[in-house]
Amino acid sequence: MDRPSILVVYHSAEGQTARIADRLRAVLDAEGLDVTCLTTDAAPSPDGFAGVVVGDSIHAGEHSKQLTAYVADHVERLNAMPAALFQVSLTSADDSAESASEAGALVTKLLDATGFDPDLVGRFAGALAYTRYGWMKRRLMHQIMRREGGETDTSRDHEYTDWDAVEGFAHDVASYVASAGQD
Repeated sequence: MDRPSILVVYHSAEGQTARIADRLRAVLDAEGLDVTCLTTDAAPSPDGFAGVVVGDSIHAGEHSKQLTAYVADHVERLNAMPAALFQVSLTSADDSAESASEAGALVTKLLDATGFDPDLVGRFAGALAYTRYGWMKRRLMHQIMRREGGETDTSRDHEYTDWDAVEGFAHDVASYVASAGQD
């Protein structure tokens, strides 16, 4: 029996979103899906896949132009198939209701801009990648973290991703794609 195929498309600025996409790929593969995992600049049309997962990190309160363009270019097809979105942001590292609302508003902003209506949405905390930032961004992020009470040691990176949540999302996606294929 052929394994259902799924496309994972992502854009990553400092690499944490790529790591999350790779973990999704591994779990989806273990769940019996044939996974193609590519960056937005290499990703094909979603045509021919049983499902699609798109993901991106938030920078300066915005999703990347690359992922936004991919979703907008393929929105009709994405909305006609099992589709999921994952968003990576430092905002999701904070468990407060205010931060959850802010992270939700960032999802809504992308959906409103593109017309995308994903079946599943995952919001994951990312990483504070001080060692991969340029001088200006490192200083800016340090100031923000000092003001917000976050990690200020710029000599190393700080990871906030809940890998169990990432794997749970992947299991949900696999179940959804499998159940949609039985209709």
